[in-house]
Amino acid sequence: MIGVLLVAKNYAYKARDSEGKVHKGTISAENERAVVNFIREKNYFVTEIKEVKEQSSLDDMISKMRGVSAKEIALFCRQLSTMIDAGVPLVNGIAILIEQTYNPVLKKTFRDIYQQVQQGETLSNSMKRHSNLFPPLMLHMIEAGEVGGVLDAVLARLADHLEKEHKMKEKIKSAMTYPLVVITLAIGIVMFILVKVMPTFMTMFENMKTELPMPTKILLSISGFMQSYWWLVLLALIGAIGLASSLYKSSLVCRRRFDYITTKLPVFGILLQKVAIARFSRTLSTLLYGGVPILTALDVVKNVTGNINMIEALAEASKDVRDGFTMSDTLKKSGIFTPMVVQMVGIGEETGQLDTMLNKIADFYESDVDDMVARLSSLMEPIMITILGVLIGGIIISVALPMFDAVTNVGH
Repeated sequence: MIGVLLVAKNYAYKARDSEGKVHKGTISAENERAVVNFIREKNYFVTEIKEVKEQSSLDDMISKMRGVSAKEIALFCRQLSTMIDAGVPLVNGIAILIEQTYNPVLKKTFRDIYQQVQQGETLSNSMKRHSNLFPPLMLHMIEAGEVGGVLDAVLARLADHLEKEHKMKEKIKSAMTYPLVVITLAIGIVMFILVKVMPTFMTMFENMKTELPMPTKILLSISGFMQSYWWLVLLALIGAIGLASSLYKSSLVCRRRFDYITTKLPVFGILLQKVAIARFSRTLSTLLYGGVPILTALDVVKNVTGNINMIEALAEASKDVRDGFTMSDTLKKSGIFTPMVVQMVGIGEETGQLDTMLNKIADFYESDVDDMVARLSSLMEPIMITILGVLIGGIIISVALPMFDAVTNVGH
């Protein structure tokens, strides 16, 4: 099958069938020999094969940069599920999606999938050619849905999963946006005062010829340093962020330590743990519902939690399940999952309804995350205003103290 080849080039071909009818098309393959083999499998006679060079344009560059959002992938699943359920043939359904899609990257991808399916390839194999766009969860579920003859139901479940995942991410983003904006604003204001405003007061304080209070001395020292070496501070900040990011990606020890520390943070640590458990439960439930074997499902789900300690716990769970142990025992041994999760997974294994129990766990934790995010958002505003007030107030007091001292001395 051409779908399992490593795609390298595009070829346009012409061929004739046994009745002399001409067939034309384009296909992606490693080389011309692979194209010939594909055409001969259809009992056609090859008349012409020509490599098609891709034209790189500004539109193509913009398309590659834009990418595809999770929301668009969810919409694709929802629309295709609805059409298949209504009796629309798969090829026709993909053709309709090509017409309705505005994202150029997705449109180009759908065209390639359409060609592959037209040529007899399965939907899952056609989509595997674009594994950079479609997550492993989606590819495994669609493959299982095709084998089980329940592609419409699997696509609908995938759409539900992706929509809920997108909604959770957006809520967390919205909760984090306000503090980030306030912190950035506070840093900007403080930097402006230290670099632009404080030099005026420095001259005035020097002319006063009096002993300055300690807070004012500290503030003037910081201001003097920032005026001379602001660029060094900026470079150090960028370097620190770059180094931390590099260590997190390249060093397993650093990543493990970082994830452990983040889970121990007040409020935020609990929130991150609940988000990871919700993702694990929802994803594993969706895969098992789609008929994906549990060992394959565990290999897929471990990479969606975003926490290295949980990834290692799930890798261990996969190994134990392969050796004949229950998943609940392994999850309990890891110490990462809450007793409620362990108990409900155990009940699901005993009753043969693991996907249902995992779905209930996901519903519970997603609801809990929603409540925490709402409470966090309401608490964050007064906390941020207080922090900003303390910073600006501290600077104002440090500047005002020498003036008060000068007025007192004049009075005496």
